[in-house]
Amino acid sequence: MPEWSPVDLLPGLWAGALLLVLAAALRRWYDPVPAPVLAAFGAAVALLFGGVLFGGGILLPLDNLRGHVPFQGLAPAEPHGNILQGDLIELVAPSQAAVGEALGERRWPLWNPRVGAGMALISDPQAQPFQPLVLLAAPMPLERAPGVTAALRVLVALTFSFLWMRRQGLGAVPALAGAFAYGLGGFLLLWVGWPLANSAALLPLVLYALTLCGQRGLRRDAALLAGGLLALLLAGHPETILFGLALAAVFLLDQVRRRPPGTRRPLLRTAALAAVAAALAAAPVLLPVAHDVPRSMRAARVSDPAVHSSPAGGLAPRWLPIAAPNAYGNSRFIHYWGLSNTNEDAAGFIGTAALLAALLSLGARRRFPQEGTALGIAGLCLVGLALPAFVPLPDSLASRRVLLPFVLCLAYLAACALERFRQGEVRRRAVLAAAAVLAGVVVWGYVTHPDPSDPERLAVFRYGWLLWQMRFLVLGALLLALPGRGEGNRWVRTAAAGGLALLVAVELVLIHRPANPPMPRRLALPVTPPLELLRESLAEDRAGLTGLRMAALGRALPPNLASLYGLPDARVYNPMAPQAYVEVTAPITAAWWGELPEFGAPDHPLYPRLGVRYLMTEPGERLPAPWRLTLEDAGAWIWEHPRALPRLFLEGRGRGALRITRLKSAWITARVRPREGGLLDSSLYQDGGWRLLVDRRLRPGHPNGGPFVVAELPEGARRVDLVYRPRAFLLGCLLAPLGLALAAALSVPPPGRR
Repeated sequence: MPEWSPVDLLPGLWAGALLLVLAAALRRWYDPVPAPVLAAFGAAVALLFGGVLFGGGILLPLDNLRGHVPFQGLAPAEPHGNILQGDLIELVAPSQAAVGEALGERRWPLWNPRVGAGMALISDPQAQPFQPLVLLAAPMPLERAPGVTAALRVLVALTFSFLWMRRQGLGAVPALAGAFAYGLGGFLLLWVGWPLANSAALLPLVLYALTLCGQRGLRRDAALLAGGLLALLLAGHPETILFGLALAAVFLLDQVRRRPPGTRRPLLRTAALAAVAAALAAAPVLLPVAHDVPRSMRAARVSDPAVHSSPAGGLAPRWLPIAAPNAYGNSRFIHYWGLSNTNEDAAGFIGTAALLAALLSLGARRRFPQEGTALGIAGLCLVGLALPAFVPLPDSLASRRVLLPFVLCLAYLAACALERFRQGEVRRRAVLAAAAVLAGVVVWGYVTHPDPSDPERLAVFRYGWLLWQMRFLVLGALLLALPGRGEGNRWVRTAAAGGLALLVAVELVLIHRPANPPMPRRLALPVTPPLELLRESLAEDRAGLTGLRMAALGRALPPNLASLYGLPDARVYNPMAPQAYVEVTAPITAAWWGELPEFGAPDHPLYPRLGVRYLMTEPGERLPAPWRLTLEDAGAWIWEHPRALPRLFLEGRGRGALRITRLKSAWITARVRPREGGLLDSSLYQDGGWRLLVDRRLRPGHPNGGPFVVAELPEGARRVDLVYRPRAFLLGCLLAPLGLALAAALSVPPPGRR
């Protein structure tokens, strides 16, 4: 029976319908995108993600599961999954699944009870709770949604970078080449499944809206700017959001500088009001993030003075992948000897032909609006990228996220050079000189940077990529050097510029398509016997409203992955994991694999204290009493602890009785009969957002409760309610209507004007 069915067309049809709606809206209220350009964008996305959008494939690295218990018996996929994309199945997808479940039940996505002792969901950047590009894919099933979101990210980046460059005075063909260089470039396509791809996709929208506000200043332009800034603020990746906002601010100030003195204030006022409206509307997410980030594991690690970047041994290792992305090998093929991995290091590659065009802009005599600003920003980004090679810096300052503004400026410079070429302003000598310089860098990169541990390793791979790039470089140089400079050859130069745009698109699609391989449907969250037992057993516990959990030892069943099966896991893998919980679980954390905890010490009393009733181990691993072996399977063994404590329990003298009657993610209710008062204890992480009501009256928590919800109960107490309502979220809900009202006011013309 074939795997494919007509239902597999739905993701592609949905993405295509959204593109047509966007094109219609732009044509109606802003600038139209020519039909051939839309078709080119659609074709590029279909080539990249056709197997996912129309073929039933899954854009998640499900093949990577085979490296972990209990999935080692699964048949491999062909091609194999990308080993760099483990976060997409172990971090991003579980967080988004929790958001989808909450919204599907018409609840605010406030709390995720299935990771650790629970953690805030609204402030989890991986969850992207209200990101429009993620919400638009929500009608699709969980395993299909990432493919639609990836397609939307690329389409939005292509569309608005094209429109922005057109508004800068460039022709359609050069703007198309610049849009391809940015929208199909390494930063977006290598990170297309992560939240930072939202920032990359939405930044051109913000720049386009800013340009519209400066050129015509209509109310709907201000509304578009407010909407674009709101979407960018909700992107889910703080570093790239800040880089995007900084780039937009620089371009805004450059626009203001170029305007006559009497017309500067209106543009600044419009931009400021749009920014305030966006910030207020995003407050329900931004304020909880601001509250939780300083308390997170990532913040604790970044603030550690011992954590810093080391000098990398010179300038070349950091900027060389911009011109030769595979000079250090490729993480996709396991062997890589660069600074970090292919995604980090090669995210600045925009295509060999586009790089050639960008080099031509360095010696230009006439520049287009804001081209000089883009050139200056690109230069500063190169300096920032190279600085850690000579000066040790904290990781937060040595970030390669600076490649985001760099690649956008580089793509714009390439488009400007193509427009000058189309108008006959580029000399043949300049083309040949730029081609020679770029060829020298590419050859030097691939020939002189073998693997230090084994110079012959992947030598064929490196020299193959050298020949690959040289082909595109020679073709690009021929297209730019052959046409003459006379006015009669303008149509020839336009055709040559179109050929260069096609060259950019072909190279980038071919180089980046293997980085996002579609996985077969059979790997979509396969249920093995150990997982089936855990689902059935913990479902019974949930039906009995105990709130018990599971965990795994070592690297078995990576943390967070269990939540995709509806299993609450006492482990948590997330940079936003509460540092207080990390410290609590330190006695049973045997090792760290990056930021992924590996549990050990099964005889430690912390396991029953955290409500861990079941432990998964590798087959053959023995645990001490009181753990009881409940399943021996070739994939994994399951052990049960008979004395695991429920989510809420009573402590203290006399204790009493407690029965949980409601166990929702953000609302827990229990009937209690404490004796001589009593102490309510829990395995529920308290970040300050849990409110305790005893017999419907607010009651403070215990001052020595530590990281868990603990409270004294008065005599005669009968009912306890725990409701998760963080103050930062409540304040944000008060501010959001003000932002939406301001955005609406910006979009409504004053009386008497249309």
